[in-house]
Amino acid sequence: MTPVGNAELVVVGDLHGQADKLAKVLETYVGRAGKLIFVGDYVNRGPDSRGVLDLLSQARREMGDDLILLRGNHDQVLMDFLATGKPCRLMAHGGIHTISSYHSAIENNILDRFIEKFPPSHRALLEETLPYYEVPGILVSHAGFAPARPRSRNPNDMFLTSHKDLFQHTGPWPAPLTVCGHYVQTDGRPAALERLWCLDTGCGTFPDAPLTVLELEELRTIQF
Repeated sequence: MTPVGNAELVVVGDLHGQADKLAKVLETYVGRAGKLIFVGDYVNRGPDSRGVLDLLSQARREMGDDLILLRGNHDQVLMDFLATGKPCRLMAHGGIHTISSYHSAIENNILDRFIEKFPPSHRALLEETLPYYEVPGILVSHAGFAPARPRSRNPNDMFLTSHKDLFQHTGPWPAPLTVCGHYVQTDGRPAALERLWCLDTGCGTFPDAPLTVLELEELRTIQF
């Protein structure tokens, strides 16, 4: 891993329940980053979604508003399940691993118990997640933007829907640089185009896949 110094804006790719890699990112950047921006998908697929939300809750206490938590589609399906009790979409998104991280053994009525016992602090953390982060020159969101509607900041366009033609988009662009996650790069390397970076390098989705971080000022990536 490349040593890091101070960095004003740092963007972290999809976590998917990989608490051990998140812990290394926080150890590296808390106190060094001006703002630490997460692109979402904190839960599902990986082994320790509960650990991820625990660590992010602690980071919130330490960093306050300098911790920017964006919402991903996996986070939304978990929130929808907590609100409705309907598990189909959560299970289709690898939610069984999220439930397992909160329960050490299979119990009767485990889905109901999961909802009843879900920590209020974790629910509050998910509810405060944002659809996007934007400053002059930079747009960060989970799913990038809708090529047909580059000025849209609708939640559906920012984090709920995949935009299959995003990587072939030729313009107009919503900002000089867009950073996203969501689109898994199966080679374990971030997609780095002239005006678009994708940081989902399979963390929590594939065994031993890296978690990718982008230091925006120098456009330097570091993997954990």
